Amino acid sequence: MRASDRAVLVLGLASLFSIVFTAADGDPWEMVAMPGTAVVIAAVLGVAAGVAGLLGLRVLALAAGAAFVVAAVIVPVEQSLGEQWIEGTGSTFSLWLGLGAGLMAAGLARRDEEGESHGS
Repeated sequence: MRASDRAVLVLGLASLFSIVFTAADGDPWEMVAMPGTAVVIAAVLGVAAGVAGLLGLRVLALAAGAAFVVAAVIVPVEQSLGEQWIEGTGSTFSLWLGLGAGLMAAGLARRDEEGESHGS
């Protein structure tokens, strides 16, 4: 498994782990708001990223990353419009923007034929 594929897998698992924040109470567990719609987004995109990492599917990793970025951008837009599509907060925005950027960076990473990255 390539290093970039491992990174995609771990980011997918991180997304799935973030669902824990829905049931957690009190500090430090309430650091990320994960209401109902956000759980679905985190679960679907986390599974997609995990599959992309396991199977080495760069296009799926890029698509999941782009979807996370779009979902992240929707959060402040909905807050400014007074809507509640995702019901996230700044913490949801930050988490998803980071996951999206990481997935897209790993998906765009240069790969050689042996599967190992240069410089390691």
